[in-house]
Amino acid sequence: MKKIDEEDFENDILYKLARRGFWGAVHTDLTHLYRGRGHLAGVFKKLAKNLVKKGFLIPKKSEGRDHVSLNPRMRKEIIERIEKHKKKYGLP
Repeated sequence: MKKIDEEDFENDILYKLARRGFWGAVHTDLTHLYRGRGHLAGVFKKLAKNLVKKGFLIPKKSEGRDHVSLNPRMRKEIIERIEKHKKKYGLP
């Protein structure tokens, strides 16, 4: 089994949230980050916590569940990480 590159997964989370417009007060359920990759749910939850600690994500409790959104104060840094990620994987 290949080793999971945590930075790539973090960038994937940031990319997915930015692409869908989840900035600031617009948030989504944490489970939506790993939809289709349920076998990696634990990894995505751990990495989401890391992104909260780094200030990239804002946590929110909604309907008793964990929700997250991108921190608009970190917009420049987030966009830079996403652009590097897109180039690496040839994403639109």
